[in-house]
Amino acid sequence: MNLQLSKLQGFKASNILKVSTFLLVFLIGFSFNADAQRQTRTSKDKVEDYFDEGGFGPHRLWYGGGIGLNFGGGGNSSQFNFSLSPMVGYKLTEKFSVGPRAELDYAHIRVGSGASREKYNLLNYAIGGFARYKVINPFFAHVEYQIESRAGVDSIGETFRGSRDNFFVGGGYGSSGGLIGYEISILWNVIDDGSSDIPLDYRIAFTYNF
Repeated sequence: MNLQLSKLQGFKASNILKVSTFLLVFLIGFSFNADAQRQTRTSKDKVEDYFDEGGFGPHRLWYGGGIGLNFGGGGNSSQFNFSLSPMVGYKLTEKFSVGPRAELDYAHIRVGSGASREKYNLLNYAIGGFARYKVINPFFAHVEYQIESRAGVDSIGETFRGSRDNFFVGGGYGSSGGLIGYEISILWNVIDDGSSDIPLDYRIAFTYNF
């Protein structure tokens, strides 16, 4: 059975530069916002100032993450997947937030039967940055740039690894009314890498303080 996955372009140092640039811009904006808030507030006790709802503090951070579990198979092959996707957002305003997001996916593949059965353990991962805007509660718009590294098995049973850029545009629905909630989003990958993969990414995650 042909288990060939879409072969991806080799990893480039420029990809690391892109993510580094995004995170640098995020940190600069983060620092600028915190400094502006400090300048506009009157003098207060340091602890009270830090946790002031009008300025910089942990209350501006929110957290999210998804867990995926999948089984599949057919013929002489079977596959098991387990994935984690943590993310952290910082609220520049009540509606607009930015932050990093990562993905980690483990895949166990079995091919063949009996003594000729082959087993593969593959690890895929991705890292990127996102920007999100609450349009009309509970709906939000989401854009995200991501560098993805994937492992695969070709038609002769050899493993390979490659990387590609993803740029997701879309939106979703997030529950409201408490600190802990959930969200469902649909994103379109606007970068065409020439593969046969469907460019839609469906996500379900839990959130805290979003």
